[in-house]
Amino acid sequence: MVYKLGVQNQNINSINTLSFGKKDKVKDEDIKWVNDAHLLCEEKKKHPITTAVKIQTDKLTKSVTEYPKKGFKGSKNANFYEFLSMGMVPYLIGSGTMMAVFNLASKFFDTPAAVNASKLGKKMGIGVVLYGLGKTLSKKLIETPVNLKYGIDVNLPYDKKNNELPDDDNKDDLVSHEYHKAYESVDFPRWDQFYDNEFYGPDRNSYYVKVGKKMGINDVDLEYADQKVKPKILDKVVKTKLFSTLSSYLWAATGVGIAMQKPWENFVVNPVKRVKNCKNHIKTAKIAKEQGRNIAKYDNFAKDFGKKFVESTKQFVKNDSKSASIAGRVLLGSAIGMTLLGNFSTLFDFNNKGAKAQASTSLIDESKEKVVC
Repeated sequence: MVYKLGVQNQNINSINTLSFGKKDKVKDEDIKWVNDAHLLCEEKKKHPITTAVKIQTDKLTKSVTEYPKKGFKGSKNANFYEFLSMGMVPYLIGSGTMMAVFNLASKFFDTPAAVNASKLGKKMGIGVVLYGLGKTLSKKLIETPVNLKYGIDVNLPYDKKNNELPDDDNKDDLVSHEYHKAYESVDFPRWDQFYDNEFYGPDRNSYYVKVGKKMGINDVDLEYADQKVKPKILDKVVKTKLFSTLSSYLWAATGVGIAMQKPWENFVVNPVKRVKNCKNHIKTAKIAKEQGRNIAKYDNFAKDFGKKFVESTKQFVKNDSKSASIAGRVLLGSAIGMTLLGNFSTLFDFNNKGAKAQASTSLIDESKEKVVC
């Protein structure tokens, strides 16, 4: 039986379609066609967080187990996507090393050195966390407004299915999955995935019509919506990616600077120690209550983290050292300014005004007949 879903891929390879030595006749019933790609529009709308977690978990798991194995064996199915995906492994190992280098080694030092190593290790660990959060979450400050206003999701993922050649260890499941983004390449966006997409509407150009209307394009120009809207979408995508990347590094650097401040030295990270402190506090509070006294509530992890973050941010911009204070203010101001500039540049369209002005001052009289030589 033949399953024909979506566009038929001419590069389909199946164990039943290959023959070595004796040539067997391939029957149509033995060939299975699969989708080339599938936009995860509905999945991301219903489950935005879990979809992202699922994709990253899949890439990380395979980067540790499956992809290195295929690469070392010289598998004919190993590709550049797998090579790039494995880049997150040394990144995570390096981050873990920075978090552990002083914290795990401090027990081998004498007491004064161990105390100082613990303080520095704690700051470095929190610095790695704030670097990651700043670099990731800051992008949303620019990408989300663009998506809400124009319906352009620069991170919209799609599941690409590859039909692999049979390997020694892989003779049954010959379909692998890759997770890309529709606007991953500015030069070659996956425009084809937006045509005839039922998620956006029944018509072939429903996606482009919706985006065009949000951009203020009139209905007459939307007769060929895809041709009219594509350049404008690319303009938004380029600006969004540019400013979100620039701002993310500024926010990441700001996070590292905040993590290096003194208030974090008294922050308890060890979960075992925090539970022990909480139990001791509960006992102390119970005894105090029996004596008719009330004591302050014990700070939970989130509340304590928030307090230290606020205190450290204040110290970052109002440091005892004048040069450090100036550097902190400049860095924080640059991060905020780049985010505001990114929103201003991506949410407001100045090209339309320029185009109208240019058209109104054109030297060509559109009412007269013209001859092209």
